[in-house]
Amino acid sequence: MQFWGFMTVATTKGTKTLQYQRALALGEVPRYTAGLQVRLKSGVRVYLALSALELAFYFEEDLALHYDREGRLTKVARPNQYHRRGLSHRGLSTRIRSVEEGGGIERHALSAEDTDALVKAAHEKVTPVWEELNAGPITLEDAKPGPAQALAEIVPSVARAAEFDLKVARRDAEKFHSIYGRVAVLPPDQYNSLVLQATEGCAYSCCLFCELYSGVFYGRKTADQFSRHLQDAIAFHGEALCARRSVFLGEANALTLPQGDLVRIFGVLRDHFEFPPHGDEHVPANWWLGHKTRFDGVSTFLDAFTGPHRTPQEFEELHNLGLRRVYLGLETGDDNLLKWLCKPATSASIAQCVTSLKEVGLVVGVIALLGAGGHDFAEAHVRETARLINELPLGRNDFIYFSPLVIYPNGRYAEQTKALKVAALSAAEMRSQEQAIRDALHFDEQRGRPHVGHYELESFVY
Repeated sequence: MQFWGFMTVATTKGTKTLQYQRALALGEVPRYTAGLQVRLKSGVRVYLALSALELAFYFEEDLALHYDREGRLTKVARPNQYHRRGLSHRGLSTRIRSVEEGGGIERHALSAEDTDALVKAAHEKVTPVWEELNAGPITLEDAKPGPAQALAEIVPSVARAAEFDLKVARRDAEKFHSIYGRVAVLPPDQYNSLVLQATEGCAYSCCLFCELYSGVFYGRKTADQFSRHLQDAIAFHGEALCARRSVFLGEANALTLPQGDLVRIFGVLRDHFEFPPHGDEHVPANWWLGHKTRFDGVSTFLDAFTGPHRTPQEFEELHNLGLRRVYLGLETGDDNLLKWLCKPATSASIAQCVTSLKEVGLVVGVIALLGAGGHDFAEAHVRETARLINELPLGRNDFIYFSPLVIYPNGRYAEQTKALKVAALSAAEMRSQEQAIRDALHFDEQRGRPHVGHYELESFVY
């Protein structure tokens, strides 16, 4: 496809580029390497911005459409509200409440019909832009770095985005599900990772509160099966791999695999990807951003009751092969509550596991479950969770997440609490519980303060 035949008409000098979030001219946003501001025949003005991560359409009506480098719709944004669409075609709406509404953020999953409507509406906005770019002449009001180069870089991406109608979106989602089945959950700092599944389901799947893998048969991939899965995933993500930062080895607890199997899995990863050498843990974004084969490391979940069975030497071997971050659901520091939740771990085994991981230089993320055990366990849960976290050798590169309990209707947790008449905490009480634990935390000045954040399962879209 050739684009050099475009006829461009420059408008009067001094035309201003549209604003990015009303604070900065779009042409001045550093991450956008190419930009075009066009005025359509209808009079509508739109700024097309291209980066290593995405193509964005900014309309002067305060609407922004974001597409990945394969032309898939990923986000629709308006002031104080945006909708995210995942590769699975699952949608999530996020809205900032007004002061009159009490402030805060409101999130909810979109219905399948709403996600369909999102794709259709975006396609209707993008189509006229593509048609005028394709037919010419087009009125250009601004170009970064210059008209010819900007057109050459941006127009092919606009063509891909214009092809992404509802039929293509559904077909793409079917392809995703054929490769992944589904991706149940990731830690918040891993939402931008390339997920690869060495296992499916959960090897334990008996925690009282968790229904994420209910009905999912636990399975392990051989190195050959994993290699085929990886190649299918690479082909599916395509150019959008340039935006993925790390590799997340799924599913629930891939580190339950025997050491020899894991070494072979990591060997497959290293055959296809490049990771920074062991010891180079501070990787600048410009090292991986825009590269389809560079990632800053491998991350995964680990059960605290699995970790102690792997020696420090085995963790060190995996670290040398690219493992960089490990996430544990500690849930609580209260041993009685752990037992009540059918979690076969103790606060001592959690501390031992985290210590082993930190001894070999791995980044660790721990996840505490807010509201676990309801009012019956609330006081001990706060006290013992703060105690346990304070004992862990966490530092400035590590993560502490607080995740509100999700009670699934007719799930095991709901049935047990109903039978035992255990009163659940309200959303406000869970926020108070989180704050109480945060207030009780203290950190070693030399190791530094870990990242502390909120982790809502409902906000995950992949």
